[in-house]
Amino acid sequence: MRMQLSNPHLTIAIDSLGAELKSVKNPSNNMEYMWRADPEFWNRTSPVLFPIVGRLTNNTTLINNQAYELPQHGFVRDMAFSCIEQTATTLRFLAHSSAETKVSYPFDFELYITYILQDNTVVVQWQVNNTNEVTMPFSIGAHPAFSTQLQADDQFEDYDIRFDQHQQYHLWQLNEAMQLVNKKVLFQQPLQQFPLSYHYFEIDALVFPHQQINTIRLSNRHHGHGVNVDFTGFPEVALWTADGQHKRSPFLCIEPWFGYADLADSQPELINKAGIQLLAAGESFRAEYRMTFF
Repeated sequence: MRMQLSNPHLTIAIDSLGAELKSVKNPSNNMEYMWRADPEFWNRTSPVLFPIVGRLTNNTTLINNQAYELPQHGFVRDMAFSCIEQTATTLRFLAHSSAETKVSYPFDFELYITYILQDNTVVVQWQVNNTNEVTMPFSIGAHPAFSTQLQADDQFEDYDIRFDQHQQYHLWQLNEAMQLVNKKVLFQQPLQQFPLSYHYFEIDALVFPHQQINTIRLSNRHHGHGVNVDFTGFPEVALWTADGQHKRSPFLCIEPWFGYADLADSQPELINKAGIQLLAAGESFRAEYRMTFF
């Protein structure tokens, strides 16, 4: 079921399946900012990644020395959420653990996802509650896909990326097993802005670790429309589009994360996994990011 929030600046739609943001439109000109989830390229728009981000080696982890299989990016993106609050500006959703989720992730949790519409900004808030009597290891991440066809004649290469600072950035690259390699690779020369090109995504994604970036602006250099994503405090962020080597996917994902895929030398126990969040029994984790559309 899809639910909407609207004001004079934006109309947004969220699907209760995965509590996924599916649409952000400017009501004055009907401009759609989000990717349309065309399965030819990628059939999602803005999934929430939980309880892992990225891929585990062989899709398997150990929890208390017992093997569990978890799909890439976890399972929450395919869970039915309940809408527990609706106001003129807010939609709040809840999903929680079940016998089914505990087959692959043997922890009790509550996950609240809240969308707040403020003028031309969408605020996304997460709250993870650990309802176990033991520490719960988890990761959580965002995966919003923004259209690079805001106007009919737009091309992917018409869009620029701008970071909040001018500096030398570095990446972690992926190996053939889709593991991250914990070795700094310099990203071009010191910069703050660069034009999009599909060649960046021949290695799947640009992953920037170590909290180098707080905001990313995606905008068309001809007509000026786009989005600014503020994820201050998130330790990792990635840029991705589907199969940049072979397809001309007309979207870009800006993905702030708390956690990431397995490193090439990752520890097998989930609680020891690099980048994992450790939430004490009875405690809550909170985070938010903001998308401002123009």
